[in-house]
Amino acid sequence: MAPPPVTLRTRRLRLRPLVRADVPALVAALDDYDVSKWLTVVPYPYGEADALAFLDHQKGAAPLAALGIFDDQGFAGVIGAADGLGYWLGRAHHGKGYMREAAAAVVARFFASSDAAALTSGYFEGNAASARVLAGLGFVADGQDRVMSRAQRAEVVLNRVILHRAEWQARHAG
Repeated sequence: MAPPPVTLRTRRLRLRPLVRADVPALVAALDDYDVSKWLTVVPYPYGEADALAFLDHQKGAAPLAALGIFDDQGFAGVIGAADGLGYWLGRAHHGKGYMREAAAAVVARFFASSDAAALTSGYFEGNAASARVLAGLGFVADGQDRVMSRAQRAEVVLNRVILHRAEWQARHAG
């Protein structure tokens, strides 16, 4: 039996599982090279078939694996924590502090609902905004890898980071 879906609320955002009705918004946001170039497995151009395949892949996944991020205006991006923390925002939502807010909620739920000692993530070399989000949450450097970016059709440097449960708890004690 699949675990129940997760919905999280923050001061400005609602995070919930994605549904078929979200496909047009997913496509509109990810069919933007300035968004997709920072992601490992997302192709560019990005179409409806890609979004439907992503939704199919999420069926039966862990409850935090992929949550849509919604503000008062609608769809803003996607965040998930399963094998690691991954996320993206549509370009119109950059610079509003949404990702830090959404990521803090997901990381808190991740540690509250698992016995994992740490959570990993990463960002491509040159993605200063993502580096700031992760550092602000307490993630620290854990090495580098060369990975393939489907959108860029090239190998890129991925800066690996890690957040230990003890560090998260120390930051949020009280």
